[in-house]
Amino acid sequence: MKLIVGALAVALLAGCASMSERRADGPWKTFNSKKDATTVAECVLYGWQNQSIAGAHYDVFVQPLPDSGKTVVSAGQIEFADFKNSPNGSRVELYFTSGLMDWRKNRRAEVVNKCL
Repeated sequence: MKLIVGALAVALLAGCASMSERRADGPWKTFNSKKDATTVAECVLYGWQNQSIAGAHYDVFVQPLPDSGKTVVSAGQIEFADFKNSPNGSRVELYFTSGLMDWRKNRRAEVVNKCL
């Protein structure tokens, strides 16, 4: 039994990619906005903080993006979005951890769409 639990734990941890690894794999979806990156990022931050997912509210934070811009990220890095200024406004790249249910991805994407 201990062997099975140990193998399961290793398998679960192997599926957890870092934010950099997920960025390297490419976004789940990309959006464009005529608004600047900071405005869209703050809107998504507030939207995700106030969104109920399966009856629970998850902690969501904003942090600087290494090459300028902002990243909005949920606790545990389950999902995050990068916000970068572009010549015509901003670009949003949305990322999710592997194995996440489509309904949750769609709920998070709805908030992004409303903020564009």
